[in-house]
Amino acid sequence: GADSVAQIRETQPLITELQQEHFDLALGHRRFAILDLTVGGHQPYFDPSLKIGGVFNGLIYNYKEVKAELESNGVTFYTDCDTEVLFKAYGLWGDACFAKFNGTWAVAIYDFNKRELVLSRDRLGKKPIYFQRSANVLYFASEIKAILQALDTEVVVNERAVFDYLTNGYRDLSQRTFYEGIESLPPASVLRVNARGETTASKYWELQAQRTNALATASPAEVAKELRNILEDAVRIRLRADVGLGVELSGGLDSSSIAGLASAVHPKQLSCFTVEYPQTEWNEEPYAREVATRFNMDYHVVRSPERWFWNDVNEFVALHEEPFHSPNLHTQQAVWRLMHESNIRVILYGAGGDEVFAGYRKDYFYRYLRDLLKRGDMTAFRKNFMNFSELSAPELIGKAWQQFFPKANGNDLAMRSLLNNGIARMPMHEANGATTEAQLYSNMTELKMPYWLLSNDKNSLAIPVEVRAPLLDYRLVEFAFQLPVNLLIRDGWLKWILRQAMDDLLPPTITWRKKKMGYPFPLQDWLHGSQKIIADLFRQSDNPFLNKKMIGQNLEMLISQQPDLMWRVLSLELW
Repeated sequence: GADSVAQIRETQPLITELQQEHFDLALGHRRFAILDLTVGGHQPYFDPSLKIGGVFNGLIYNYKEVKAELESNGVTFYTDCDTEVLFKAYGLWGDACFAKFNGTWAVAIYDFNKRELVLSRDRLGKKPIYFQRSANVLYFASEIKAILQALDTEVVVNERAVFDYLTNGYRDLSQRTFYEGIESLPPASVLRVNARGETTASKYWELQAQRTNALATASPAEVAKELRNILEDAVRIRLRADVGLGVELSGGLDSSSIAGLASAVHPKQLSCFTVEYPQTEWNEEPYAREVATRFNMDYHVVRSPERWFWNDVNEFVALHEEPFHSPNLHTQQAVWRLMHESNIRVILYGAGGDEVFAGYRKDYFYRYLRDLLKRGDMTAFRKNFMNFSELSAPELIGKAWQQFFPKANGNDLAMRSLLNNGIARMPMHEANGATTEAQLYSNMTELKMPYWLLSNDKNSLAIPVEVRAPLLDYRLVEFAFQLPVNLLIRDGWLKWILRQAMDDLLPPTITWRKKKMGYPFPLQDWLHGSQKIIADLFRQSDNPFLNKKMIGQNLEMLISQQPDLMWRVLSLELW
């Protein structure tokens, strides 16, 4: 293409359109080189001896271990790139190779002998594969916009996706997108397409919905030690890179744990970046500074960039292709851009700790109190209620009451009054979050994590940087989802077992800090500051799904009382 490097432009013909060639299969790839920066890692990849080829987005963190196993089976290598490892692993083991990988990937493999295409995604679904089928064509890509470019039909908005997003903030439920007919390949799955266009789908991994409590008899100290061992190795294999590497540090438990473990094993001083907010109640910079000083990190502070959102709003909305959950995504990308300017290309961060170890008060703590009451475990209920780390007992009573006994349909009716075009009458999505265990599983597999991983992937590769989340190593996820919930929430502390595992590594002001923030974003303040821009947007709106008159009349109330809903309405309008 026109923006390819000079070496490619000078030796290869310029491709302007596919229609100039006759083909059964077309593969395209744009490389962001992390391992083996030579041409040996260029794609599309082709192995003439195995008669397979394809394209691969992502990184196999344990590629060295997989490569050693392949070499013991007589496989020869010509590069030090994980791409060659992936394709040769498939050549030897077939679909069984995916269960051997520890990493993130979206891969398309073509078997020339079988005339068969294989698509696969990583276990938790960080790397996207979107696809659209017509009578005789299957389009697939890492971005929706690539498929839209190929289609010659008018795009229809998926109204169910619009409703689920506006009402609850849900995205990507049942693999649907905001575009009718364009879907996501499910995480941890394999889709095979034969020469006749027939498809078969299978799963190579599944997180168990029911906790086996296999570790229920282990002592907390034993569990914490094993957790620490797994996390240390997850960090170790994610430090593999032939480019600059750094840490995104919020000053919270999760990112501080990653910073400490990475600093302990990395041979050079690591750089870390944090955000400083002018609002004192939102500012975690002093905690991040304490961690950076403890581990002798090269410390950088980014001043709060939330006001930058409107500078490039159209480009940012186009990047994400669908409405998104918070303008904080823009803030996060601004931090990553500054890291990129400091020659950092790989970023370790603390994503996933709250979903794996029950870190959300609203999602988990109130449910856990209710679970304890239903079981009649009053001793545990009193301990957790009276000692809750984030709120005093009187504050907790009010918050818990709102959760246990919400006003009947009040918010639901208010929300539906903002909708048009029949979607207001759609039934609500019923999430399986009756118990704490069920909510943890739903958030990890359906409601939160799949979308958050996709949004972070788009956010990072637009720069480009690669972000890696050791707390989402599949071994750690499997381990945590075997634990009884009373090791995740105990004596009023969320993420109790992770705190225990990090107790000797981090200062107690981090490990046992009571107020949780985690790269907060002052959404309500930001909406108030942007109110004139927002009002002008809705005055000019022709959005068929939104009642712009109701929004205009209630704008101040929405910002003051329901800022999350106000953002979702705004994000849909921007999209």
